Amino acid sequence: MKLHLIVEDPDPAFQKALLALLAGHASSLKTAGPATDWADPETASRYYLSLPTTAQRILREASAREDGYVPADVLRGPNGDGKLTGSSGAFKAALKRGVRRNWWIAGQVSPVLAEGPGFGKVAGYRIRNDALPAFQAAVTSHQQGELASQKDCLAEAITAEGGEWDAQRSVAALHEIGHTIDEKRARQILRDLAADGVIDRVDADRAIYRPTVDPEQ
Repeated sequence: MKLHLIVEDPDPAFQKALLALLAGHASSLKTAGPATDWADPETASRYYLSLPTTAQRILREASAREDGYVPADVLRGPNGDGKLTGSSGAFKAALKRGVRRNWWIAGQVSPVLAEGPGFGKVAGYRIRNDALPAFQAAVTSHQQGELASQKDCLAEAITAEGGEWDAQRSVAALHEIGHTIDEKRARQILRDLAADGVIDRVDADRAIYRPTVDPEQ
């Protein structure tokens, strides 16, 4: 059996008991050292989760492309006002932070490269070819978990509050608890919840829903 165990900020009593248990089975244990490359999705996942929001978005956009490259213009949006300032530094900071935590070796190359003329704004970001499959797997896994969480959170809000729900109200409700989505995604969640029987559509012309069991009625 292979078991990967990560415990951050453990309770002292739990830490003592766990260390005692591991010591009693020391002959059967093999301690993993820091990663030496980016081929492991678990290592890629650690790196991804350690990044700030903007840097995570860059990785998501790059991993969604077959060649792992996303132009900066795409990230800045159609009006060119999207902010990428500090992203290159965030990738470097995450690399150093992982070394301190013994997640990967010192001097390990960055999995993400900022490409450009060498000054001013970058032209785009690229995930290294050898790291791309692991980051694609890691990002896909986290996105699936996030989408499931959004659906569960919205279902809970609708069931608790009752009343009429449309995309705009759904976006606002999820935003209050830390989920940033657009109305297109909100409409999809509402359709999914209707298919699950959690809510019913109450307007044939507009996408307005009520919980199947409405506390307001």
